[in-house]
Amino acid sequence: MRLQIDKLMRLTGLALLAMVWIGWGMESAHAGGGGFTGISPMTISMTADATTLPINIFNVTPNIGGPYTNTVSVKVTRNGSVLATPVNVAIVSGLSSGALYYLDGDSDHEVCPTGATCPPTATVPKAYRQLAFADSTGIVTFHFSSTSSPGTVVLVASATDPVNSKVTTVYLSIDVVGGSGSTSSTPVPGAVSFIMDTAPVYIQNNPLGTTSVTQNTFKVFQVQVTDDYGQPIQQPVGHNTLKVQMMPNRPNGGEWLSTTGVDGTAQQGSEVVTGLIGGLATLSIHSGSLPGTVLIAATADRADNNVDNGIQAGITNYAMVSIGTGAINSLTFTGPFAGAVFASANNLIAVSGQCNGNDSCGNVWNGVYSRTISVIASDPYGNPPPAGTPITFRLIDSPLDMLKNRYPDQGHGQFAITGYNGDPVEGGYAFYAPNRTASRATGDTLNPFVVPNGVSWAIADPLCLLVLQDPEVINSNPSTINSLPSEGRLEYHVGSRLITGRSGNMLVVNEPFNQVSQNVGANVWYTVGCAPHKGNILNTDSNQSVVMTDDNGTASTVMNYPASQVGRRFMVTAESNGGKVGAVMTHWYLGTPDNSVLTITSPADLTQQIAALIPSPDANPWPTLVTASAVVDVGAALTLPVTLQLLDGGVMSGGVLRRTPLPGVPISVDIVINNPSESAAIQAEEAVIAAQATLDAFEAANPGVCDQVITDVAGEPNDRDPVKCATQKTLIADLDTKTNAAVAARATANLHSPTASVSPDTVATGGGGYAKLVLNVNDLPSDGSVDFYLSTVGPDVLSETVKISVAPPVVSQ
Repeated sequence: MRLQIDKLMRLTGLALLAMVWIGWGMESAHAGGGGFTGISPMTISMTADATTLPINIFNVTPNIGGPYTNTVSVKVTRNGSVLATPVNVAIVSGLSSGALYYLDGDSDHEVCPTGATCPPTATVPKAYRQLAFADSTGIVTFHFSSTSSPGTVVLVASATDPVNSKVTTVYLSIDVVGGSGSTSSTPVPGAVSFIMDTAPVYIQNNPLGTTSVTQNTFKVFQVQVTDDYGQPIQQPVGHNTLKVQMMPNRPNGGEWLSTTGVDGTAQQGSEVVTGLIGGLATLSIHSGSLPGTVLIAATADRADNNVDNGIQAGITNYAMVSIGTGAINSLTFTGPFAGAVFASANNLIAVSGQCNGNDSCGNVWNGVYSRTISVIASDPYGNPPPAGTPITFRLIDSPLDMLKNRYPDQGHGQFAITGYNGDPVEGGYAFYAPNRTASRATGDTLNPFVVPNGVSWAIADPLCLLVLQDPEVINSNPSTINSLPSEGRLEYHVGSRLITGRSGNMLVVNEPFNQVSQNVGANVWYTVGCAPHKGNILNTDSNQSVVMTDDNGTASTVMNYPASQVGRRFMVTAESNGGKVGAVMTHWYLGTPDNSVLTITSPADLTQQIAALIPSPDANPWPTLVTASAVVDVGAALTLPVTLQLLDGGVMSGGVLRRTPLPGVPISVDIVINNPSESAAIQAEEAVIAAQATLDAFEAANPGVCDQVITDVAGEPNDRDPVKCATQKTLIADLDTKTNAAVAARATANLHSPTASVSPDTVATGGGGYAKLVLNVNDLPSDGSVDFYLSTVGPDVLSETVKISVAPPVVSQ
């Protein structure tokens, strides 16, 4: 019996031990552990100071304590004590509604804003989908910030038990809500917006036919429908959400819209309906046979999000589409602009290894200036042509006239073969200009070099360029020209043609001239340019391709010319459509426009004064006003020859500023005569006038105040009003005093009659940038002076002002 009892006790003990083992195992498994460890399980918790955040419609940068940012804490413990172990946090779902941030000030957790430079721009917090805290003490904090998309975001935090390597996780939900405070409601349309590029479409029946340039006759665009919080409207089942139509004031040349309805049927016409995919509807507009502008209206119904049953509360937006012809009708130069000039360095010396350690040697200027040249192209309705339309540029700068306005000593020069009486054969290849019979300048022998037709065409060899610079005016005076109506066409014959030969006394060109209905004779301004030219112009872009228009209808190229030819006249032509459309820019080769200087090179006395003010000719910039002075005796005459030199802003070459002379630039001359004696006389005379006026006013207001009256039969006569009479007498005395002073001042002023002038009347720089002028001063008083202000004219060259003051010598007291 006792044996049975002992056996039963052993079995009971084993059973109890097994139950303990099972209990421990279940508890360990529940805590993420396994097996019998003899320690308590690890626990993890995650809390946030806010689990509901508003949508961040302006994408405000995360900010601790801000309305769109909360603080989340994760705590790992065992037996109530914090347990040091790595912690990882990640977004499980709802990524579009927000992101995780450290916001700890660590530069590794910050990023420079897109498109900015840091510094000076401040960095911003970097957004994460997952955060890792490898050195966690068991408590970590981080932040979540919302975006503009509502929804529920689920975060997961996990940690690994350092004893048994088991992972424990915990979840937290954060709601990002709109204005209603709900993440799930039935939104209604709040806004309609177009997603459309600005490129035009082109007419179906383009008169140019097929070209190498893409001329799309349709445009694909999208319309987005969003709710009051900027979130895409979802497509309801069974009905269309959007109506799109073209407004009546369109070209009405057969243009139409196309899309697909919610039932899958094709929609086309001036009005269509469609549904949404992700808040977007996709449509196309197709051109017709006429150019113009189409106004498109897109409407959603806020009442029920259904346009099939009529529109009760319409939400509408508009967009415009240009329909162009695809044909260039006009070209316009955008310049000339002085700011488009630049200079490049030549590194050939550095490459050849001849610098010998001189750092500045590799930056030697090659003496070439470059200038950006641009044109804007448009069709008859002001639309840009298709991107990629080729534009041809040409340049001429020779031969220049050697008799009139000669470059560089007489100005910028003018072309030798030129006139206003050119006559192109409309629709043909021949060009004629009548003979010139009048001499233009002394020494003009009417030689073939400057006569623009007949034997003069001998210099107009094939491949010379014929430039037609202004529009021909048809029937400019209808009363005297065959009674036909007046007609003018801009860009009628503007542009250039290559001369390919001669036919009698006519030139033959490579492309026919424009054809019109009538011709009234020779009235086109023409110029012929022939090699050798001093400059050149590129007909390739940076990719060595033909220069073409961009999306805005702009085409740009670069003109190059030597510094030795700065100031020389040139013409640049741009043309398209086989020469049917062209433009001409005539100007002169510019130097570096900024910080140009006007200096004095003679006489030596003035030159030395300038040198004292500007110790180094390389000073850049110079002061805005540079002053020098000359002396003339009182009452004497002065004739002072002065030579000026105008230099451009210069280019650094080998560490030295190299300035280029600028010929052909007009110089403004302002003369100020300072005559203190005359000013004093005028001031004294004005004082007399004021004193007389004061006296007259007083007497008018107080008549007879000094009349003698007898108030006492036995007494002497007295002033009628003694007080006012005293005032009147004071005013009379003041007038007498001022009159005497004025007479004396006028006598002094009349001792001298100063005059000043400059000859020649028009001053301009010539060869070497020099300008010669004479300052004339006569009969200055002892306290008088003359100031001559000399400066450049116009925006092409901006220099400082030179002031030359002429005055009698100062007499020491």
